[in-house]
Amino acid sequence: PAPGASSSRASHDPVTWQGALLAQLEKFKRYPADAMADHQEGVPTVTFSMDRKGHVLSVTLAGSSGHTLLDQEAVALPRRAQPLPPPPDTVEGDPITLTVPVEFYIHPDRN
Repeated sequence: PAPGASSSRASHDPVTWQGALLAQLEKFKRYPADAMADHQEGVPTVTFSMDRKGHVLSVTLAGSSGHTLLDQEAVALPRRAQPLPPPPDTVEGDPITLTVPVEFYIHPDRN
């Protein structure tokens, strides 16, 4: 392939789009201070729907972390991170519904 051909194709790849979507969510994620102070960790799962322009239409908690603060942050996250990266044409649906885990782990190097 010609130089640069693979990079232009990558932007239309659903896997690349999902990676960009998760990176966008990660960038806007906030660890609740009270949860961190209490050493709460967990992985709540949220299901959200978005239109083809990256606007979040609805968010629900699909699986609890066992900690209310972490669950609330996970539900708030997709709306805070919008507009999300628009999906490529290869991803079907309008709206598009995704379920993603939101990881909250306190790393020892964060003091």
